[in-house]
Amino acid sequence: MSFDTLAPYYRGMEFVTAGSLLQRCRTSFLAETQNCRRALLLGEGPGRFLVELVRTNPRVEVTCVERSGRMIEQARRQLRRNGLSTARVEFQQCDAMSWQPPGGAFDLVATHFFLDCFRRDELEGLVARIGEGATTDARWLLTDFRVPPGGWQRWRARVVLALMYAFFRMMTGLSASRLAPADDLMERAGFRRKRQVMANFGLVRAELWARPA
Repeated sequence: MSFDTLAPYYRGMEFVTAGSLLQRCRTSFLAETQNCRRALLLGEGPGRFLVELVRTNPRVEVTCVERSGRMIEQARRQLRRNGLSTARVEFQQCDAMSWQPPGGAFDLVATHFFLDCFRRDELEGLVARIGEGATTDARWLLTDFRVPPGGWQRWRARVVLALMYAFFRMMTGLSASRLAPADDLMERAGFRRKRQVMANFGLVRAELWARPA
């Protein structure tokens, strides 16, 4: 799976299809990150959340795990365009499936439209490793797609997601062919959902998860 081909067009694609909605969801709980010191961003892409995190938290050190070299270039460019230093950001170009985080290192985890790229069997190991890399009081910001429980919203979501997965599987080699929620896996890793925001008729969710103090 590689987003290199889409990297130059990703922000434009997002704006055309969703305007600013996805970015608003990514930053729904940005205020909760102000006291965090070490952040882990997985599949950050072109750096839209990264820019806001570095801008609002002048002391946070960020590890950004991203497989696409072109996405990393985009993220670095966005930091510079916004007058932000890259000194506090460590980019690691690698596959998250083979990356092992240092134990108990991160008090903030952010996965924005990332977990939906994987199959259920892949998520089981991935979420467990993320949990091992998080501190005992860590917060986890999750933004992802979802299928509403019923009504026309459910049928709409199914059609939209089927088209999205078909497109990204063709363009990036995405392993997943359907949505596989990982809520139970996050709970197994010791996290509990604290707050939730829904958008786009229930198709998109932004959530704050945390380990109990």
